[in-house]
Amino acid sequence: MPAPQPPKYQIIYTALREQILAGSLKPGEQLPSQQEMAESYNTSLMTLRQAMAGLESEGLINVVAGKGTFVADRPIDVRVGNLSSFAGEMRSAGVDLASEVLDVQPCFAAEEPKAAAALGVAELTCVLRRRSVDSVPFSLQRSYLASDVGDQIDFTALVADSLYRSIEVATGWTVSAASETIRAVNLDATDAELLDADSSQPSLLSIRTSLNQFDVPFLYDSALLVGDRCTIAADRRSDRLSISYGFDDAS
Repeated sequence: MPAPQPPKYQIIYTALREQILAGSLKPGEQLPSQQEMAESYNTSLMTLRQAMAGLESEGLINVVAGKGTFVADRPIDVRVGNLSSFAGEMRSAGVDLASEVLDVQPCFAAEEPKAAAALGVAELTCVLRRRSVDSVPFSLQRSYLASDVGDQIDFTALVADSLYRSIEVATGWTVSAASETIRAVNLDATDAELLDADSSQPSLLSIRTSLNQFDVPFLYDSALLVGDRCTIAADRRSDRLSISYGFDDAS
């Protein structure tokens, strides 16, 4: 069965993004008017503007009122800092993280109502992964995405690649924003066994919803982190608060 066709705005966004990153559209170059571009792509102005909004949110183009749209001087990749993948954050901190894909299952809104509500879909794909450092289990992560997106992902590649990257390859979506909450929980017996931890051991539960460059939620992550194997650090400044978590090598 062929994969479903992506929306028209996404096709336009992907085509322009590739031209910008490849240098076919050069920094400072003015793009045709939105009306001209809509006609060339045989689409509506509204659809064209959705694609342009995605490019602008990534810093790939600048829209100057009264003058037009220009390729940005320094295109940036939004997958940096706290918006990088969990594994990427750990590796950036010098932690050699091993990933295992334990299970991939379809599920429905009635089974996972929070994930379904966050993504606005009724059918999902759930991916269960375990992360370890020096063969010691560190976290257990359940990632939920819409089933039609999940059908396009090669989950066996997640041992070496991030889920963010796999989704980007399949759909053209990049993460532009995320909301995350972290709270203390106790492990249940099943998760404790998978993490080689005591079932009553305090742990942290991180819930993260990631949005793509079109401000559409596309990934819901539920990650359990064993309490005595991780730390949370806060970098407080006058203009922002940055919180990160990592493996506690003193445990």
